[in-house]
Amino acid sequence: MTLTVCVGASGSGKTTFLNDVHKSHKCTYIRQYHNLRPYIKVSAIPAFDPTQLPYWDIYIKEKKDKSILVGGTIAGQFMAGLSGGQRKLLLFELIFQRTASQDNLLIVLDEPFAGVTDDFVPFIVGRLNEMRKKHNILLVTNDHVETLKTMADNTVIVSAIDRTKVKINEKEGVDRDTALLAMSIGDEYTQNSNNQDLKFFLDVELSKNGGVFGVAGFAVFSFGLFLLTFWN
Repeated sequence: MTLTVCVGASGSGKTTFLNDVHKSHKCTYIRQYHNLRPYIKVSAIPAFDPTQLPYWDIYIKEKKDKSILVGGTIAGQFMAGLSGGQRKLLLFELIFQRTASQDNLLIVLDEPFAGVTDDFVPFIVGRLNEMRKKHNILLVTNDHVETLKTMADNTVIVSAIDRTKVKINEKEGVDRDTALLAMSIGDEYTQNSNNQDLKFFLDVELSKNGGVFGVAGFAVFSFGLFLLTFWN
C-alpha cells in the first residue's frame, strides 16, 4: 500500500484534486472542515479510545477526561473544549481506529494536520506508517510538508498555472486525469451501525444543544403565523 502526499501553492487546486479522486472512485474522504458537533463529550464518542491521543494524559491529570468537549463554534456560538490542532488529531485518530479492522481502503485526507504543532509530528508519522501497511492514503497538506514528503511513497505537485498536468516525484508533465486514475485505488470504508451508534445519534441531536427542538418550535410558530394570515 502507498502513502501519497499532494502539495502545491495556495489556489493551485489541491482540494480540487482530492474532490476529483472522490468523484471518480469510492473512498473514505475526510474534508478539511469537519462536522464534529462542538458540544459532544470526547469520551462519549462510540468505538473510540481517547486515551490513545498523545495529549490525553493532560486531561486525565486535570480530571477533565470525562467532561472535556470537542469544542469549536456552531451557529456563531463558541464552546470551549479542545484546541483546533487537538480537534484535528482527534479526527485523525478516530479515522485510524475505525479503519484498523478493515483492509485495502482508499483514505483521502484534506489538510488533516492544519494547526497541529511540531510536538505531535512523531505521533503523526507513527500513525501514518501503521495505516499504510493496510490502506492507500492520499493527503493534501500545507503543514509539516518536508516530513511528510520524506516519508511518502509518492509526492504529487499541482500547479496553479496548468491544471491539466501534475508533477509526480521527479516526473514533470504527467496528465492529470491519468494521475487521478492511478491514485484512485482502494475500497470504501463500511460502517455497520448498532444500538450504540443510534443512542449516540439521539443523545447528540436531541440534546439541548442539538437545536432540533428549537427548529421544531420555530417551525410550529411560523406555521401558526401563516395560518393567522387566513383569519377572517
